[in-house]
Amino acid sequence: MNPEELMRKVVAAFEKSDLQPLFDALHEDVVWKSASKQPGMFRFSGNYSNKSGVTEVLSQIAMDYTFHHMRPKEILAFGDVVWGLFDVSLAFEPKSKATHSKSMALEMAIRWRLKDGKVIEHQAFFDTASLLVQQQAG
Repeated sequence: MNPEELMRKVVAAFEKSDLQPLFDALHEDVVWKSASKQPGMFRFSGNYSNKSGVTEVLSQIAMDYTFHHMRPKEILAFGDVVWGLFDVSLAFEPKSKATHSKSMALEMAIRWRLKDGKVIEHQAFFDTASLLVQQQAG
């Protein structure tokens, strides 16, 4: 499977809360770089290593966010690197706080570097300020 097809397959499954294609696509030495490097802004920040680290960060994300859709706008691959730009719709539903669910929308870019046909490096980018403002609105 080429890098573009791999990203499309993983994202289509992720949108349905099916994480198995993602875990199948991960290299054993994967490094997952979260979009936020600042501690305290979100439950997740920094880098996570190997599949157990990916499980940890995805669990932290799931404590506050439910993804409704993640639709590709553009996916480009060159060699062992693939980039995707996605329209994302999600709900902010912090499980540890008494608050109403808030629907949010944003664009997200994801960069993967592959090794042996598997994701060895994941990095996501999104407008963190926009996400924080949407979380506080309403």
